Amino acid sequence: MMFPHEKEWMRNYDNLSFEYFNEKKLIGIPIASALGVADAELLSYYDHKYDPENNRFVLQLDFYDPSNYKKLENFVAEASLNVVGEKINTQLSVNFNNDFSAFRKSVISTLRPFSLTHQLNLLKKISMDCIKETSIIDDCYRVSSIGSSVFAIELFIKLIACDELDNFSNNLYAPQEYLADLSTKPKLMLKPWPHQAEALDKWLVNGGKGILEMATASGKTLVGLAIAERLFNTHGKLNVLVLAHSKAILNQWRAEAIEKLGLIADKNLDYDWDLAFKNKFRIQFNTLQTVYKNPDLYPTDLLIVDEVHHGAGKEYRNALTVPSKWKLGLSATVEGGERERILDKYLGKTVYEFTLKDARERGIIPEFKLYIHKTFLDIAEEREFDNITEKIKNVLNYINATYSVKIRELSNGKYTQFDSISDFVQIMEKARYGGRDVPEEWNKLTGLIFQRRKIIHQSSPKIESGIQLALNEGKNKKCVIFSMDIETCERIYGALASDLNAYRIHSGLKEKEVKYELEMFKKCKSGVLIAPRMLDEGINIPDAEIGINISSAKTKLQLVQRMGRVLRKGPDKKPVFHHFVALPRSVSFINSEDSFSYLSDLAWVQEVTSKMGISAELYDKSNAEINELELISEKIIYDYYSKHSEITTSDFGTIKASNIIKSLDESSGKGEFSPRQILIHLLKDENEYISDARWLELLRIAHGNDSMVNIPGHHWLLLISGRDPDKLKSILEARRIT
Repeated sequence: MMFPHEKEWMRNYDNLSFEYFNEKKLIGIPIASALGVADAELLSYYDHKYDPENNRFVLQLDFYDPSNYKKLENFVAEASLNVVGEKINTQLSVNFNNDFSAFRKSVISTLRPFSLTHQLNLLKKISMDCIKETSIIDDCYRVSSIGSSVFAIELFIKLIACDELDNFSNNLYAPQEYLADLSTKPKLMLKPWPHQAEALDKWLVNGGKGILEMATASGKTLVGLAIAERLFNTHGKLNVLVLAHSKAILNQWRAEAIEKLGLIADKNLDYDWDLAFKNKFRIQFNTLQTVYKNPDLYPTDLLIVDEVHHGAGKEYRNALTVPSKWKLGLSATVEGGERERILDKYLGKTVYEFTLKDARERGIIPEFKLYIHKTFLDIAEEREFDNITEKIKNVLNYINATYSVKIRELSNGKYTQFDSISDFVQIMEKARYGGRDVPEEWNKLTGLIFQRRKIIHQSSPKIESGIQLALNEGKNKKCVIFSMDIETCERIYGALASDLNAYRIHSGLKEKEVKYELEMFKKCKSGVLIAPRMLDEGINIPDAEIGINISSAKTKLQLVQRMGRVLRKGPDKKPVFHHFVALPRSVSFINSEDSFSYLSDLAWVQEVTSKMGISAELYDKSNAEINELELISEKIIYDYYSKHSEITTSDFGTIKASNIIKSLDESSGKGEFSPRQILIHLLKDENEYISDARWLELLRIAHGNDSMVNIPGHHWLLLISGRDPDKLKSILEARRIT
């Protein structure tokens, strides 16, 4: 019996060369589109090569002539470098094609037995072992899916930049059993901040018992998880029980445990679903209200009680008697002599304090202004963006008109056409890792999307606006500029060096040069320091007053670090942070794709700043074109949600009003009513359009005038209601939008 590709080879031998494939499929289309087509064929080849018994794809080149796929690998390597390689000026090997192809094959062969979630976990844990951080994997994954060449080239170049390519590659060749364990075992996925490490050490020195009093947003949960990881690594086996008075808090704990320990589980499940690694590690979650009735039924090794002051209640304190070897209490503050006495008796004394004042002084929760700068693409970028946009629309319309059956099949009957590019990207990823074949037009669309996003990623006006701001501020104040990469860092440095004190630090410089540049910047009274990954390297500039974030990286942790660790409070200082966003004009919009992306950028900034107790303001409030663009985008979101039960975004995941409202209902207010109930009451007196500032004010009132509000995704409630008080009130009352 012959395989399909063998029959094809017999019928069309002359058409199965790389030269024929190149002429018919690759030449004449944009390089990003050609990369998408070539990449899909190369992945099919690897599927056949590594698992010939389960061959799922008909190959388009002669498998028996190895030169064909060698040429294709070289094409993919060169095209990948063409698409993203100019972002770094690191000296690349003269054998780049061979080095990259070998690296890519090692990534694919290592990851192919694993699911997508396992793949991400494994890469992040290897990254933690090599360079003590995971953002390098997140940055690459935001650009493209793991199996693609774009992902591989991004990772390849970043590893070269930090001189960890060999170390990382060697880890990929570890025994399969070890890698399978590593992908699922508990491992802290980020390096604790200094105050978190201090808290962990204090608790251990106290014999594994005691209370940590840590201000809101200073990372109590991470300390608890770091303690669990430490005990597991020390003893080889551990059971953990997390108690809290609120189900919302427990759900958040569970989600953070999955993310921060790299565990394999569904984050959307409720707290009553345990997390486990083999029979060696388990985390269970429960309420004080349940456990206090019979604590002997819940024995554990490590007991963690969050918002521990609730455990001092007359009934709930019985939950603290759960049989356990180690006990940890967590709270923002524990007030009242009697409450302290009770908690001391059951959990041990407070062994570490980190107040709101400490957090602000250390820059964890800084006090400063944050401005959002919105810039359009330049004329040439806009022209190219328009051209690609038109192609995407045409291809998407063709796909919707031609492949409704295929779309229904791959979406499991969810829909028959793609209403958004996000839907398309999600289905493509599921198809790739589910071993499902897709039409060639779909791969071409993927290539166009890559090409279009690159324009936004490297927009010149955004960079030039940041340079102009630095010229204005850097002559009298000390500024720190966060760039995307080494190339942009050097570009900004070259534009500033002749006009003011300018310094830069990055991995392309020698250690001696980095120390010199940093020391000179610290000594100067005014000037600019430019760095791609400054905070990840643990560098603090206490007297820097202005932060300018041109980088397009979109992780909340990174934004908080950049605001909190660099812009510190000091005498006569008025810290300001500037965050830049690049946008296409509305005429270039693919409605759902660009509206979701644009508003997602703004929503996650709103969430971070509200959690920290500060406000985000538009730098140029009078820009009529920007304001009109925002109105158009919000109308698109409103219309889309009125037809769908959820919104899929790259930063917030799946947005559901019911989940956000649930968090409101169960978050801690200051009285007998929940924040949701208070908001419903407040909205009765609202008669006009609700602005961002007014929405944040209402949220803070509902939480007892607390300056810091931690409700994930709260800004989306405002958008899906169209900012209408009555509609927003109806959503809150009904717990869903119809």
